[in-house]
Amino acid sequence: MKTKVLSLIVIILSLFKLSTQAQQNTPVEQSVAAPITPVPNLGSFESNYTYSPFKVGGKDMNIQQVNGTLTLPLYSRMQNGKVDFLLAGVGYSGLFLSGIGSEFGGTNFHSFSVPLTFQKALSPKYALLVSFVPTLSSDLKDVSGDDMLYSGVAMLRIRSSAKFSYSVGVAYSKQFFGSVLIPVFGIDWNISDKWSLSGIIPVSEKLKYKLSTKSSMGVNADFGIGGGSYRLSKKMNSAYFQAQQFRSTLFYNYMLAKNFSVEVSAGYNFTQKLDLYSKDQKVNWVPFNNLNDRVPLAELQKRGVALSTGISYRF
Repeated sequence: MKTKVLSLIVIILSLFKLSTQAQQNTPVEQSVAAPITPVPNLGSFESNYTYSPFKVGGKDMNIQQVNGTLTLPLYSRMQNGKVDFLLAGVGYSGLFLSGIGSEFGGTNFHSFSVPLTFQKALSPKYALLVSFVPTLSSDLKDVSGDDMLYSGVAMLRIRSSAKFSYSVGVAYSKQFFGSVLIPVFGIDWNISDKWSLSGIIPVSEKLKYKLSTKSSMGVNADFGIGGGSYRLSKKMNSAYFQAQQFRSTLFYNYMLAKNFSVEVSAGYNFTQKLDLYSKDQKVNWVPFNNLNDRVPLAELQKRGVALSTGISYRF
């Protein structure tokens, strides 16, 4: 379960967040036709760094992760509570191992993605969101088409009220270990003026409490955040490396200026697993086939703390 969620969670959460942000700027109903206007704050830049130290046999080790995403609105329109947009972006994710030997074929792993996202409002209540995300994921020692992964998601967003909306859909991903096809369910609920709940249940949830107009705090529970799978070079027989994490964190977010915020968090990786697989260790379809049937060439499992900091700017 954790492995299949790993491949899709970042994509799904990003799409849900963008759709939520756009919809929150629109009224549920309008009795008089309003002019067509662009959707505000669809563009964004986000970056974060995570440090996960642990010990194995008395030896200090750590996993460091760096992520950055730039999203640009190519087209947007808003009228009478209906929101349409087309977004394009570029993303980078780096995973770096320290204190760990060569058993995983390397210590530096990278992925580059180009997400494309389209939303079409069917009415003020219903909207269809579709995305396609090609990703190059490898150790970058011999880049080729074999390093490519492809993911997509289609979701129907249903806005029940100004404070509550949910999404249902399906996500697909072609990974080094096979193909993934899973249903997805999203929620965005402003419980009160102070409390809100959002995420993809039961994959990832965020419970947030608003301290002031500039600050908030809360709890995150995430499956697979910060992990990924990466193809290794031909010298490593094109094997693939995979990182899996299940993390729960406490976070604090502060708005330094309009649309610019910083966030710090601290938590615990209840599952933290590193695996190296030969290229023939695959399954046909997840969840119809069992990923645990694969036999790793090398494996490391160790729980530990996680510290993170990040910035976000919207335009």
